[in-house]
Amino acid sequence: MGKCLLIICLLAGMRTVAQTCTGGLGDPIVNITFGQGVGYGPALGSGITNLIYQAADCPLDGYYTIANHTSNCFNNTWFSLTQDHTGNPNGYFMLINASFQPSQFYVQTVNGLCGNTSYQFAAWVLNMIQGLPEIQPDITFQIEKTDGTVLQSFTTGSIAQPSTPIWNQYAFYFNTPPGITTVVLRMINNAPGGVGNDLALDDITFRPAGSSIQNVVTGYVSDTLNLCVNAQPTLSINGTVESCYPSESVQWQESVDTGKTWTDIAGATADDLSRVPSSAGLFLYRLTAAQTGNLGISSCEVASTPVEVNVSPIPNPAIAIALATDTNCVGSPVTVNAQVTDGGTDPSYQWMVNGTVLSSGNGAAIQPFTSSSLNNGDIVSASMISDAVCLIGNGEATSNPVTVVITPIPVTAVSVVASAARVCADSVVVFTATPGNGGVDPHFQWQVNGVNAGGDTAVFDDGSLRNGDVVNVSMTADLACSLPVQDPQGVTMTIYPLPVIDMDTAIIIAGGSSVRLDPAVTGDIGSFSWTPTSGMADANSMTPVVGPVGTTAYTLSVVTTDGCTASATEVVKVFYDVRLPAAFTPNGDGHNDVFRVPPGIPVTIRRFAVYNRQGLMVFYTSNVALGWDGTYNGKVQPAGTYVWFVEYDNPLTKAVGEKQGTVILVR
Repeated sequence: MGKCLLIICLLAGMRTVAQTCTGGLGDPIVNITFGQGVGYGPALGSGITNLIYQAADCPLDGYYTIANHTSNCFNNTWFSLTQDHTGNPNGYFMLINASFQPSQFYVQTVNGLCGNTSYQFAAWVLNMIQGLPEIQPDITFQIEKTDGTVLQSFTTGSIAQPSTPIWNQYAFYFNTPPGITTVVLRMINNAPGGVGNDLALDDITFRPAGSSIQNVVTGYVSDTLNLCVNAQPTLSINGTVESCYPSESVQWQESVDTGKTWTDIAGATADDLSRVPSSAGLFLYRLTAAQTGNLGISSCEVASTPVEVNVSPIPNPAIAIALATDTNCVGSPVTVNAQVTDGGTDPSYQWMVNGTVLSSGNGAAIQPFTSSSLNNGDIVSASMISDAVCLIGNGEATSNPVTVVITPIPVTAVSVVASAARVCADSVVVFTATPGNGGVDPHFQWQVNGVNAGGDTAVFDDGSLRNGDVVNVSMTADLACSLPVQDPQGVTMTIYPLPVIDMDTAIIIAGGSSVRLDPAVTGDIGSFSWTPTSGMADANSMTPVVGPVGTTAYTLSVVTTDGCTASATEVVKVFYDVRLPAAFTPNGDGHNDVFRVPPGIPVTIRRFAVYNRQGLMVFYTSNVALGWDGTYNGKVQPAGTYVWFVEYDNPLTKAVGEKQGTVILVR
């Protein structure tokens, strides 16, 4: 983001009771940055602005916000900003959409100034308008006494509309009359709002202005000196102060925290400073000047550009090496790392094994030494030549020796045993791994046909194996440098197929008749049996004839020649005519409490109804499993004779049958 400086020296016609030198500046005594943070900043204090605060990227006419960004405002007629004028992405600035009428949009009282002193006022402003020409900002900056007397003012005129967002700093000087320590800053918007006149404001500063101060270090061209702690001369720093004050005082100051804070040097109140040798560190020196009586008051004095003295300690080059890992195995690369102290910016180094140089190089970061050909007992070392400043001697350093210990690969083994290697297809097989020299906590990986299966345990079971599957395990012993090992053979499984029986699930026959059971059986059957054998003509036949008196479930069990078994059941239902009981006793004793189609009759009913003597239907259902409990609408019905009617599907003829009769309800 571009910046430009517009410093306006407006001192003509001012009273001459105050100094008018502006060649030197002091530290900012007022620095209004609007802060920094995430999101929008807080509103300004009461009475500072006549605009209304709005926490938004694009404030409306007559509004302002405190923000660290703005984008896509008013159809992109404003610039998009992502940082304040210093480049801080979290830094806030005041974003202004001017009021419709010219007004005083910023007023702030500034305290703590010195009377009869010159000051620089400065502020950074950015014209937000881009694209089509619109009304340009026009601002008057005014410094007043508290009674309204104008001490100095400056008008920017129309701030040109740039093609890219450019922050401009507007600065001018003013003098405080004797005894005046408080002034009022007033910013006046001279242009109307509405279409344009939109701006951003940042970093408002007041700095004391006064004598120009130049520093020179005798015997040195630069004001930045790099010295060695063991070879420090006494420095003569000469300050030249512009004659500006009627009565002038000066003071040398020192900073040891890169200029964050400054401390007066005792007795250093002349233009020249004699700096004696010191310990190592970074030291800054500056000369401050002010009207006599005002020295030491930061709001009244000016300061020179600091002289920087960097005193470097005597380096102590050293190199320490260590193995990258505690355990190094046969056949694996061994790595040795180096840690350098005071190596400088580009030291040279060598790696040695048993005193023979094997590699060398240079650079601030020494590359590790790696080798796959080291033997047990080899000694690795390194040397370095430092190029650090302020060296005493040649800067050479030798590392500690490191003796390499190569750990052999331990001999380990594992074997696998199965609970059975020849099983039927529905069997679960348990495999057990037995480690040889596995250590305290060996780790396992089971595999079926080379594909990982199971968990990290010595036992693995599987109930879905197929014929010819090979089960094995990989074991890694709990010993240094162990490699995974497997059972040389593993277990090859023989899986026998199960026999299959296919038979009807249910047959219905008439009472007194018989039927042949004809199951379809696959497999090499070694033996079979039927249960039960009652009503069966030949229990030793695979296809016996059966004639049960009542509904019977016949189960066929088969065993293959490999010992695999299977069974299946066929239900033979016996149908007699639909007959219902002549009476029932719904007294809750659990016997004959419900009048229904007997459950032994294999029939599906379409409807079953019961009527009283008056012809009222007291019960109805189409569910063969339900019956009448002797009530109607929850009321107990009297003892007596009732008429029933049932319509059903005949399971033998497949025709619709009907039956009716009477039943006696006994109480």
